[in-house]
Amino acid sequence: MLTRRLLLAALAAPAIAAAPLVAPDGGPGLSLRGQKQVARLRAAIRAKQARQAVLPTPRSDAELLVRLADLEQTAREALYGLDLDGMAADERQATLDAAWALVEAVDRRNQLALKAILPADGGWFGRTAYGEDAARAAWLITVHAVNDRRLMREAASRMAPLVATGEIEPAWYASVVDRLAVLEGRPQRFGTQPVCRAGVWTVGEVEDPAGLEARRASLGLRSMARGDFRPPPGC
Repeated sequence: MLTRRLLLAALAAPAIAAAPLVAPDGGPGLSLRGQKQVARLRAAIRAKQARQAVLPTPRSDAELLVRLADLEQTAREALYGLDLDGMAADERQATLDAAWALVEAVDRRNQLALKAILPADGGWFGRTAYGEDAARAAWLITVHAVNDRRLMREAASRMAPLVATGEIEPAWYASVVDRLAVLEGRPQRFGTQPVCRAGVWTVGEVEDPAGLEARRASLGLRSMARGDFRPPPGC
């Protein structure tokens, strides 16, 4: 039987997910071209929201997670599609700031919805109980929760026991651990989170560099020599 707290959480999560997005239209210095780029991003988000709004209420937490991740991925694909070529540095930065504000508004709302449905037993969203798509969705929401380190820290703790069981991808766990380290100014453990330095996308400081490849191999991660990183706009 659901407790009152769990019942309220189950009811709250879809409502949070369906709430209107709140984000500024842009700060000072946003050029006409920048405004058009940001408007395209906002339109892409709103179009996805409109398509989701006519769907039936999610029948499960798994279905809700998939919808949340679908929206955030739509926002990020539109962000990566921004045309910043030829912009002056200030114009480019103002456009990116306004665009990221929209994406972060999606992220914050997703985080609230995810926290409302965290497994009460202290576990995480594994493949067996939630399915592959929902398990991946929970990771995406978490690894993008850069404004909520407490959530990332709790998620890493909940995910850790599932790494060896196949319930989650080891790379998901590694990316959350590493991104939290970057946010807190610590060396990364697995080197999964490149950073932008002087306009170059590169792996930052890591723990025990000599043991990095062994730690990556222990999780089945590819060698660092592969360099499979996709730089975001602005780097």
